[in-house]
Amino acid sequence: MPHFRRRPFPLPALAGLLFSALIAGQSGPARADDGLLDTMVKAAKEAPPRLHEGNGKSYGAGIMTPEVLKACLVLAHGIDGVGARVAADKAAIRALDGKIQEAGPKLQKQAVAAVTDPKLRKTYAAQVAEYNAWVDERRAAVDRHNKAVREFSEMSGRFNGECNGRSYFPSDLAAVASDLPPGVQARLK
Repeated sequence: MPHFRRRPFPLPALAGLLFSALIAGQSGPARADDGLLDTMVKAAKEAPPRLHEGNGKSYGAGIMTPEVLKACLVLAHGIDGVGARVAADKAAIRALDGKIQEAGPKLQKQAVAAVTDPKLRKTYAAQVAEYNAWVDERRAAVDRHNKAVREFSEMSGRFNGECNGRSYFPSDLAAVASDLPPGVQARLK
């Protein structure tokens, strides 16, 4: 039976710090309970109005251009989706672990009786088949989970390198909103 390994997820720990310097003068880190994309959007909504944003915007090294902002929003949405899959797979694995751990000792106790009693043999064979199906299902869930964790890690690394800690203008968020995929647009509202 494969062993389920827990892997650290660096991004959720960073989500609280995610755009703490979103706009100069913001008082604290941006936080949202729904996901990384929600954290980005909430930070823009809570940002104080800038006096000199207008046409005189300056995109220095620490400020995202509208194109980079759009890419980061799409990436954050993708990370949220993969994170949800990781959590769902983890819950499925735990549920299967419970079934397997409960059924295993019962099957061991019934094994001897099933050898000598033909009526119990059929029931025992069905229970063993169900147990084996759970083990196979768990193995597939662990494989899916590990693949999603790798994808989450890769996407998080990209986000941390390209987006995390960089500021953006709230007006740029409004400007790129209509160019975003429908799933991202829906979450901006």
